[in-house]
Amino acid sequence: MSEAYGPLARVRRLLLAETAAIRWWSLVLAAELALVTAYLAVTPTVTVVEPRYVVYPFLWINVGVWAMVRTKTPSVGRRQWAVATAVAVGYLLVLFVAAGTLQLGISDPLNGGAVASIHWNVPGLGPIVVYGTPRVRLSIIPFKVVGYIAMTYLVYARLLDATRAVLSGVLGLVSCVGCTFSILFPLLGATALFGSTLTGLAWDLSTAVFLFTVALLYWADEVGVAVSRRLPG
Repeated sequence: MSEAYGPLARVRRLLLAETAAIRWWSLVLAAELALVTAYLAVTPTVTVVEPRYVVYPFLWINVGVWAMVRTKTPSVGRRQWAVATAVAVGYLLVLFVAAGTLQLGISDPLNGGAVASIHWNVPGLGPIVVYGTPRVRLSIIPFKVVGYIAMTYLVYARLLDATRAVLSGVLGLVSCVGCTFSILFPLLGATALFGSTLTGLAWDLSTAVFLFTVALLYWADEVGVAVSRRLPG
């Protein structure tokens, strides 16, 4: 095999094509490291016992932003856009409620009454902003909010792909094997693993589910093709 077409040559071409992105993300990682270092320097009471728990929030943020930036949405009709938008908004609300980011005091008022506070923590995990009334409360943890928005954007993009790809709107989502599974999986994962309290193994599992979900949504077309090839007939 010629060196021009070997694995190393393909890697070199990929690196050359992504030079700008590599430089940009290098700056982002350096800035995040500087933020964490500065916070720990000025907050001596905070001790990092498990370094991976400092890394996980930035994995959510960086992977989520990377996937959103690189995912383009197709042009569709107004009806398809409205359906995809409505489903995506509902999906985000379910994620927020399942994770405890959005709390609703429907039957009884929430404990603590009206609240407005900021809790400082290691960058990525904090600052945590809590604001709300006895009936509605929003707890904003940066990495979780960015992660959920990223998943919702990817779901929105895949819904547009699905509605554009078929002639009948009724068959839209169901006809896309990869889209259907990749949209349902993160919702199940969020309910089971993305609880409002992430400690111990739950941190590891939640991050693994998030990364797998983003990958599944980002490469939904490839997943759909691979699954379709394995289906009989």
